[in-house]
Amino acid sequence: MLKANLCRISFIPVFSIYAAIPIIHDVMPNHNRYYSEDWIALAGMYVLGTLISLPLFYLLKKADKSGSGVSIASLFPRLLTSILAQVICLYFLWENSIYLYLSMSTVMVLSAVLFGAGRKGLNLLKDKDTGNIYEIRGSKAYRLSDEEAVRYQTSMSGKGIALAEFSSSQYSGLDTNSSVLPINFGPSHTDINQGIAINPSSGMPMVGGISGLDIHGNSWGTNFNEPSNTYDPNRGY
Repeated sequence: MLKANLCRISFIPVFSIYAAIPIIHDVMPNHNRYYSEDWIALAGMYVLGTLISLPLFYLLKKADKSGSGVSIASLFPRLLTSILAQVICLYFLWENSIYLYLSMSTVMVLSAVLFGAGRKGLNLLKDKDTGNIYEIRGSKAYRLSDEEAVRYQTSMSGKGIALAEFSSSQYSGLDTNSSVLPINFGPSHTDINQGIAINPSSGMPMVGGISGLDIHGNSWGTNFNEPSNTYDPNRGY
């Protein structure tokens, strides 16, 4: 359960601080003097605060679900940055309610931006014949070192994610000793000598050529399974 919800569990302190500030700052010292309109204003504040924090929660949930691009080494620096920003706002703006609430909301928005910008897509492909694992970066596929391959496989195994595979023996002239493979975005170049076929919609390499699926499970010309795609096939449109 911890591994499957690592991002959301890690950010509990950030959400807790954000939610507790109105209670500690205003409700506890002033609740005896609150009128109906004050409680309504407080409820409205929490509704607005929930809406502001939803993008961050959505990104955390999506990262946990996909298991892509999330590791302790990349997660905790972002977490600590968010907490530090909250502490700074509390320390310097505690006496000014308006600026305090505005700054804390800004921290939540920036935390979502920071988390989203720091995520890395799952662009890995394994050669079934040699056991080599390649990472897609730009227009090249780079073979991972043994240490990197073990780290990625361990992380993905813990998330229950299967690594996409291809067979180098299906491609003529492939140099299995090469550490870098070219990638081709054209549909007419599926032979390995011309590069690996790339799904133009998702930007991911195709397994089995354009008649197969890319490493995220998309057919040629589609991107429904991309982590950034919000399309839900189970929802009516």
